[in-house]
Amino acid sequence: MPPYNISSPPRRSSTRPPLSSMITSRVAFSTIEDRAKVIVASSSSSSSSRGSGATVAEARDEIFRLGATVGRACDIFLSYPRDVVVVDAVDDDDDNYDDHPSRLGPSLAGGDAKEEEEVKEEEVSAAAAAVDPVCGEIFLRLFDLSGMCSVDLRTCVLKKMELNGKKYPVELCKGKSGKYTDYSDQTGITTTVGQSTIDSPTKSCTDDMEDDTTVEGITLLVRNFANERQWYRYHTPRNIALAIMGELGELSELFQWLGDGNDRVADVLTEEMLDKVGQEIADVAIYLIRLCDVCHVPLGGVSMHLLDERP
Repeated sequence: MPPYNISSPPRRSSTRPPLSSMITSRVAFSTIEDRAKVIVASSSSSSSSRGSGATVAEARDEIFRLGATVGRACDIFLSYPRDVVVVDAVDDDDDNYDDHPSRLGPSLAGGDAKEEEEVKEEEVSAAAAAVDPVCGEIFLRLFDLSGMCSVDLRTCVLKKMELNGKKYPVELCKGKSGKYTDYSDQTGITTTVGQSTIDSPTKSCTDDMEDDTTVEGITLLVRNFANERQWYRYHTPRNIALAIMGELGELSELFQWLGDGNDRVADVLTEEMLDKVGQEIADVAIYLIRLCDVCHVPLGGVSMHLLDERP
């Protein structure tokens, strides 16, 4: 599959959209998926298959493409200002702190703070403009890989969000960055117990603010999930970018010893393995959605723009 055309990303606001404004512009997961399927089906130059016909080799190729795209994002974040969290400004009782303007500030140890802030804003704007289309391309590649593995990206994300809620109860992990195993005695979820989402029901919500059929609605779900646990202090752009790398590594581990055979993914992966694949794809997607939220990237709009420009 050729790279997405990212030469002219759409213009976006420089300010982070509040919760209430995100309902005015929505892009459904199904709209992106259906559009991508049509384009892939009509492209004679595409070497990738979708759905149950994809081979293990093709799925592995797509993971390589995904990794290469994430690598481009990492290169951008090398130019992004290093995270400096103004911890003293964070109110531990403010569950909605993440809805306020950017909490990332310049180093105040000497120098002109105002001048440093102006320089930082210029650096952030330049890096953010570059990261917009790359985030969109990562998102589209997650749709492609999901199709190859016969899993539904939106469903996987919702199921993983539900599982994460059980692994990280608000009352236990508020303001903490520990691993879910820190709470295993209370939740009963360990590295080997309680991890499956095979039988998890999918609950749909079409509330105006949290319509989980859209990219914007799920963005709000992820944002609120983080706010409730006061994780905003950890969710800086570079932190989340590293988290995406980590989750992509876990996804890669599931395919690393399968070889590049022409057997279909559907014939090689068991139901349990597909569940794990779906969860790892969801983990990458959730962190990507969160990254776009804190970086003010309109992920749904950017993705549709890339599809419009796709050769």
